[in-house]
Amino acid sequence: MAEVRYRVPKMHLGQRIVYEHPARFKRLAAGRRWRKTTLAMRAALRGASGGDPILWGAPTYQQCRIGWEELYRAAGGIADFHKSEMEVIVPPGKGRISFVSLDDPDNARGKTAYGAVIDEAGFCAERAWYDVIRPMLSDCNGWALIMGTPKGHNWFWREWQAGRDDPDGK
Repeated sequence: MAEVRYRVPKMHLGQRIVYEHPARFKRLAAGRRWRKTTLAMRAALRGASGGDPILWGAPTYQQCRIGWEELYRAAGGIADFHKSEMEVIVPPGKGRISFVSLDDPDNARGKTAYGAVIDEAGFCAERAWYDVIRPMLSDCNGWALIMGTPKGHNWFWREWQAGRDDPDGK
């Protein structure tokens, strides 16, 4: 089987540090234009390429589309994009990346994921992480990339602080 080559932008040093860090749960608070979505796309492709189901959540469908479009630029013509289901089937392992709006955290219930991206986490409801996604990942010891631009001292800020105190990100 030929090697699958995605068109993924080269990582800058900060992205490489986060990407290669062994923490199970990575909390990334970074400013605009840091290319958080590019980093998340790389992590989601890595998981799905190995055959894993990956969940990509954002506060709204419009914000999910940003990740969807970046993924399409990297894997269009390689992966199978199912726009009506907001799902991407990724070779060679035939994993999938499911995009879900977390405006209602229950939208993610019932899904299976071995990895999760929460984009713009500071704008997502707290229960999206604690009541839905975190328990979903417990079933398979899955990973998460929780990222965004800080929005006050909400749950995302508390998670980011916890990640600073626990370098393993548990």
